[in-house]
Amino acid sequence: MVVFLKLLERFREYRSERSSTGRVPSVTYEWKEVMASLSCPPMPPILSLVVIFILVYLIDSSNACGMQLCNDRWRTAEDAAYRGLIKPRNGEDPICVAHRTHLVCLIAEGVNCKTNLQYQLAKRAVIHKMKQLGCNDVGDIFNMTNVDPRRPRLPVRDNLICTFRSRDPNKPIQYQHCGLFGDPHLRTFKDEFQTCKVEGAWSLVQNKHIVVMVTNNPVKDHVAATATSKLTVVIKKNDDCASHDFVTYKAQTNDLPGTFENGHSHAGPDESVAIRVMDPGKHVEIYLRFIDTTIRVRQIGRYFTFAMKMPQEIVGQSLDDDTQQLCVQGCPEQEQINYKKYLADRRKIIDLHQGDIAMTSERASELCRQSQVVDFYFDSCVFDLMTTGDKNFTVAAHQLLEDLTDLSPDIVKTQENRTYLEYDEIHLSSGYRIHSNFISWTCALAVFVCLLLEHATS
Repeated sequence: MVVFLKLLERFREYRSERSSTGRVPSVTYEWKEVMASLSCPPMPPILSLVVIFILVYLIDSSNACGMQLCNDRWRTAEDAAYRGLIKPRNGEDPICVAHRTHLVCLIAEGVNCKTNLQYQLAKRAVIHKMKQLGCNDVGDIFNMTNVDPRRPRLPVRDNLICTFRSRDPNKPIQYQHCGLFGDPHLRTFKDEFQTCKVEGAWSLVQNKHIVVMVTNNPVKDHVAATATSKLTVVIKKNDDCASHDFVTYKAQTNDLPGTFENGHSHAGPDESVAIRVMDPGKHVEIYLRFIDTTIRVRQIGRYFTFAMKMPQEIVGQSLDDDTQQLCVQGCPEQEQINYKKYLADRRKIIDLHQGDIAMTSERASELCRQSQVVDFYFDSCVFDLMTTGDKNFTVAAHQLLEDLTDLSPDIVKTQENRTYLEYDEIHLSSGYRIHSNFISWTCALAVFVCLLLEHATS
């Protein structure tokens, strides 16, 4: 405890000196002085063992949740469903068995994962997907030992001539994801996260099969903020699997149609292109089976969220021209906003009249935690509330993360279970930063070293 108190005392002095003088103290000198001043008090052996146990528990607790195991089981079961290896006794869709296998595994891990927001999000997404497909909660569970890896992957419904097939039938299809929401925030196919201005019309995706465009307009009463007010999807001519002409879908503020512009809800043989209304006026889903691509569009408040799942092979077919495709290349550098710096610089503003913010960082963080968003989606949520004050953006961040998780449960593996701003830090003139996490781990390491020295000399 003495070690912790000394470290914290030095750290407070460091911050106090920097805020009062504007001068950045020497980090090397400060920390050498701290470590030199530490003394490890004698500790009873039994207490030492308790402290070591606590430290090991804290380090390993983040790995105790078995979500990775459940995701692996889901992927194996999904692959088996597509290869025709699952034959449900009650005649249900084999993919229901895969989803149920995933859900049962997640429920079994509930004790270890109950405090993990990613776990809660993944579990809700699986339940939601099962309800959409009409899957029963009780039924067959896939047995992993029955998979023959040598059998080639085949679609469940071989009679569909426009079902996407991977070039290598022995490997599962690899998917990539893109999402756009809020002010606006972008997740590219490469899992890069950006906050951008991109006012006006921009291309998200453009290849030989499909074009997706968005228009971003200034948020009312907040000239510096923009959000997506219009979205257009153009499915190019494909005589075999789509249409003899272009098929267009357009959505704009307060108008989220349930059909394409031609009034139809599907095109191509066996409805290889289809639009499904999930929630009238609020949520639609477009599916292109011949390229196994799903697009989700939601209207939340006055603005739209966009989520897309596309095979990596199709993403690689993006047109090589001068068009900036946000999902593929990201936003141009001059259009990007350093949201980390914005959050760090304005984190201490309390009086709204003293800064260009519509909500304090503390209040925004509280609302975003209530929305159960994590990592980049938490940061984006806080950013949007501070810039606009519009609470609809908390819903947008939550729904976009849930959509991506629903489209691919593996997406949770790329997110940290973080619900705080990691940019609440000291910025050093040399470009180095000291995080609060770094301080915590330094304290823990110092205690651990002291215990080892004590045991070595006893």
